[in-house]
Amino acid sequence: MENEKEQVRRLWATCFHDSEAFMDLYFGCRYADSLNEYMESDGQVMAALQRIPYRLTYEGMNVPVAYISGACTHPAYREQGVMRKLLAQAHQSMFREGVLFSTLIPAEEWLKGYYARSGYTLCFQRRKKLLTASCLPVENFSNRWKLVEIPSGSALCGDAFRFYDHFQSDCENCIQHNWEDFHIILADLLLSGGQLWGAVEEDELQGLCFCLPEEEKLIIKELVCRDKTVEHAMLRGLSSHYGLMELECYSFSDGQPYELGMARIIHVEALFRLLAGIWTGNHYFKVEGDEALPQNNGWHNLERGIYSKGELKGQTYQVVSINELTRLLFDGKFPYMNLMLD
Repeated sequence: MENEKEQVRRLWATCFHDSEAFMDLYFGCRYADSLNEYMESDGQVMAALQRIPYRLTYEGMNVPVAYISGACTHPAYREQGVMRKLLAQAHQSMFREGVLFSTLIPAEEWLKGYYARSGYTLCFQRRKKLLTASCLPVENFSNRWKLVEIPSGSALCGDAFRFYDHFQSDCENCIQHNWEDFHIILADLLLSGGQLWGAVEEDELQGLCFCLPEEEKLIIKELVCRDKTVEHAMLRGLSSHYGLMELECYSFSDGQPYELGMARIIHVEALFRLLAGIWTGNHYFKVEGDEALPQNNGWHNLERGIYSKGELKGQTYQVVSINELTRLLFDGKFPYMNLMLD
């Protein structure tokens, strides 16, 4: 008799067709029964997802969020509302655990509308730029920096995480990767044929580059440098190393923005209690239509740094759906997520 983990892995293989090596990584390092939500029929798992815990920097705070991973339904049970029910079940679990936001990355364009029906809204974005090595300024790399590959488990790997952590901690509205997650990201990168490179000057890291070479171009999955001089030098050096002149770079701040991920508020009251001491002025919201989490529906008041729930006579309320409230709370903030094993 297969246990829960074995059944979910078999379902994953049916739905995603990932390599055995990737599934070994995911189910060995990322999956846990305690994070798994599933629905079954006749004792067999027919749909599953994992709610992976992360932290998000938001309004100067570091708040708990969850990332929906591996959402899948067996082909025989699709178009029956199974995943919609499973998402609602996962949202209730998150609510009990005190999670403030749920996040995900739609695998296909049509899924954006599908997840919107469960309360999600597009808000995370990433930036992409396409360039060629010939357009980069020439920097005398060899005289100032060494370009070094950083293997998983090496002594330099700890320095790499601390360098990356300093960058991500300074980014407002950014999904944070911890030490364990950093190793999983690196293992996945290596499994895909990529490498992590560092620019070193006098034994100190000045830049990090998560590289994935393809046949005709070099994918830069993330680039973190102390300044543009190091960035340009790293890109020219890596282009030369791989023999690829075209580069596709993803980052937080540089390039053409595009929508990437979605978010949904899970616990309105808990979030507003935190925001009450941060926001200025008085704010009055009425949340309607949250079927999965009816606890969120109703009147929410933020007055003079204090939160209260319930209708206050004489006040004018902004009536919002859970999607609209999520969009409002991220408006103008440009939240960022990357390196999510997506």
